[in-house]
Amino acid sequence: MANEFEIDVSRLQLLLKRSPQAAAKGAKRGLHYALDDWKKEAVDIAPIDKGTLRRGIKAEGITGNDINLTAEISSIAIEAGESGNFNYAYYIHELDAGGARVNVEKKYLDKSAESNKSKWMRWIEDEIKKELRREGW
Repeated sequence: MANEFEIDVSRLQLLLKRSPQAAAKGAKRGLHYALDDWKKEAVDIAPIDKGTLRRGIKAEGITGNDINLTAEISSIAIEAGESGNFNYAYYIHELDAGGARVNVEKKYLDKSAESNKSKWMRWIEDEIKKELRREGW
């Protein structure tokens, strides 16, 4: 005697369909948290003289689609010099300049990213997991 039964996979199909959007939403939220933290960390370790350099660190935002996202941060500090305006942030960060100050972190954007990237990756992964759970996984 043969038995027959039907399995309703419509809910599973819906979950599979929603999964890419949920993962992208979670990834973007996690990346926003990471970008905010990157800015905070960079500001904390950037050299301070008049405060112009620290105030010039900006989280530029997130671009891209789905999970192909890019976060950007920038630093600009324009100082008036003898020969015109001068980008002090570029001078410090990219030219590794700034005189003989021993305790000055010159690569403040890079250093803050290198020190925190594993933490930020966990945050992004956690947000993806949370979003997938909200969708029913």
